[in-house]
Amino acid sequence: MNSFAPPDLLADDRIAEFGVFIEANRRLVRLVETSMRETHGLPLVDFEAMMRLSRSPDRQLSMSELAGQMVLTPGGVTRLVDRLIDQGLVERASCPSDRRVQWAHLTDEGLRTVSEALVTHLDDLHEHYFSVMSPDERSIVAAVFDRLRANCGS
Repeated sequence: MNSFAPPDLLADDRIAEFGVFIEANRRLVRLVETSMRETHGLPLVDFEAMMRLSRSPDRQLSMSELAGQMVLTPGGVTRLVDRLIDQGLVERASCPSDRRVQWAHLTDEGLRTVSEALVTHLDDLHEHYFSVMSPDERSIVAAVFDRLRANCGS
């Protein structure tokens, strides 16, 4: 039995289109990650977590909410939050109504850090992402990514 893919499947345009998406995503993330590390000493995942916390009510999310939003495992979000706690950027807080729930809360130092890094991040996004699209294209891309996110579930 032949285990190789038929040539018509290898030539399918969908493979190339998805490949372009993956390559563009990886290149963009690498550029933004490098800039964040070089300018602020922050891994992009740390910056993302602090951004999500800073935009949440009372600058906090439950550990499970943060894991869900960042598509991390419970263990992955625990390691991330522990690292941010060690730097004084985040603290854990107990939920007053449910002792099983732990909150990740952005500290004042974390808010200052993420606010400074946000200037660099917006400059990078403008240079490498937004500047290559018209406003109409940006709206279309945002709508498509939102549909993809919803279609892929949690």
